[in-house]
Amino acid sequence: MQNSKRVLGSNIIKRARRGVFLAGVLLTLQLSGVLNALQLAPAAQAQGRGDRAPDPSLPLVQQAFKMSDARYLISFSRYCMLDGPNTANGKGDAATPSQLFDNFYYVGRTDVGAWVLKTSDGLVLFDTLNNPDEAANIVVPGMRKLGLDPDQIKLVVLTHSHNDHSGGMPYFRAKGVRVMVSEADWGPLRGAPSPESIIHDGQVVKFGDTSITFLLIPGHTPGTIAAVFPVFDHGQRHVAVLAGGIGPPGNVDAHRTSIGSIAHLSAVAKQAGVDVFVDPHEAIIDTTAWGYIMHPEERKPNQNDLIIGVDRFQRFTGMLSTCMQARVVMYQQKASTDAAR
Repeated sequence: MQNSKRVLGSNIIKRARRGVFLAGVLLTLQLSGVLNALQLAPAAQAQGRGDRAPDPSLPLVQQAFKMSDARYLISFSRYCMLDGPNTANGKGDAATPSQLFDNFYYVGRTDVGAWVLKTSDGLVLFDTLNNPDEAANIVVPGMRKLGLDPDQIKLVVLTHSHNDHSGGMPYFRAKGVRVMVSEADWGPLRGAPSPESIIHDGQVVKFGDTSITFLLIPGHTPGTIAAVFPVFDHGQRHVAVLAGGIGPPGNVDAHRTSIGSIAHLSAVAKQAGVDVFVDPHEAIIDTTAWGYIMHPEERKPNQNDLIIGVDRFQRFTGMLSTCMQARVVMYQQKASTDAAR
């Protein structure tokens, strides 16, 4: 009886924490004035307010908001403003290792991901966390806890060159594991060791029964990649995309590059039937996915919250693209204002 009370109390606390997190997201949106701006936009667009000209970015922000939904409000708030809220990204400790699909596993931290794809011819690891110590003390023990043999890793894929994704690479290279990165992002990592280590757009790599299709989606870094592959939920086939990064650095050119990359990702995903989306930093992208990954003990039977459907992913990419377009307008406005001073 006492154990039952303890478990119940623990679950209540966890749900309360998640409720506070989501409430914080909505509060951030309200405080930043986005929702008010959207409500007032029609009148402002019609005739402006006083001597102020209508904001040309508002129609794009409105359009993006209509394509969003509750689980992606945090993405909307982050990418539809120049100075979006600095939202929580997890505590940065080791997450509970867990099985997300029949053949796909999480072995990362609470703020940045690492995943294992199981094939009939070995394992593929996506990203390696911050440094060799985390690879050795978070990724590897997490795999063993899930019954996965680290010695069966046939390939390590780095989604991009930022240290929180590539820092653990030396641990696996020292063991002779093949590592693949885009050519542009091998540069900061001291260059590709061989042509076979370079990821190309549209490239397909096959391990046993599993094919992985790589896409180049520059913007977050010059060589950020996405990977498309099959996953299975209780035997039911789905198609997942793991996108290495969608947030560009703060300049117009990077945003225009990202708009092109999102269009490329969206088109390939639609053709492939992508209905599962995974991001390295779920806490700032998709609060529902982050909660599902971080709290495996709270998952409902026969309900996988990572399966979002083809149409929903298309709406999400449409929202992102429209937000990026709005930010291009905002940057241009800011440059014009600064030049007039």
